[in-house]
Amino acid sequence: MDPVITFGATAPPIDEQLRSQGYKLDMDPLDRGYLQRDADEVTRLAVRSVLTQSERDKARWRLVRIIRKQAKPL
Repeated sequence: MDPVITFGATAPPIDEQLRSQGYKLDMDPLDRGYLQRDADEVTRLAVRSVLTQSERDKARWRLVRIIRKQAKPL
């Protein structure tokens, strides 16, 4: 079963969400940081109405695909 990730201003960090589901990201720590920053920036741009809801959803779906590809069981 694929891990479930939530996004948004109040969502826990991606690493924490994965760990609580028994997964970890098989990525360099720097890349994991960039992935978290990307998710945070999508949220920030959506809140500021720079991204439409559709654009936000597409960006988040792209992030989910990366996360699912890199998520490995603990």
